[in-house]
Amino acid sequence: LREEHFAPPTLAMLSILSQSVALNAPLRPTPVQRAVSPQMADITAFGGIWGIEAKEAIFNAWDPEKPKDYDNFNPFERNMDGAMSDENGCFPGESRGYKVPNRPDASWAIMQEEAKKMDEIKKDPKYGLSGKPGCYSLKWQENLGAPP
Repeated sequence: LREEHFAPPTLAMLSILSQSVALNAPLRPTPVQRAVSPQMADITAFGGIWGIEAKEAIFNAWDPEKPKDYDNFNPFERNMDGAMSDENGCFPGESRGYKVPNRPDASWAIMQEEAKKMDEIKKDPKYGLSGKPGCYSLKWQENLGAPP
C-alpha cells in the first residue's frame, strides 16, 4: 500500500476522537426560553375603573429609575399630544395596544374633589420628572412585547 492512502497520525486520532464524542453526546432538545408575558397594572382593587384612586396607586408604585413598561409608568404623564395613558401606559393613536379605559362617573363636584387630590399629588417630587428611564418617550415600547 502506498503512504498517500493513510492520514497522518494526528488527523486520524482527531477523527476518531470527534466521532466518539459525537456518539456519546446526549440527544436531548435544546431548551427554549419562553418570553415572559407582559403584565399590566392591576386595578382590580378599584373595580377595574381607571379613576383618580387607581391612578394614584399606580403613581405611588411607579419607579422612574426603572424602564417604563406596562406596569411601571406615570399615569399622570401626558404624551406630546396632551393625551393621558390607559391602564397599560399606552397612549391613544400612538402606542400599540391602547385600550379605552373604564372611566369613573364625572360631575362638577367629583371634578372639584379630584382637583384637590391632584394638587396634593403634584407636590410629590416624582410628579414632574422627565428624562428618566420610567418616563415617557416615543420609543418606550421598543423592547416590550405586545401589550396585555
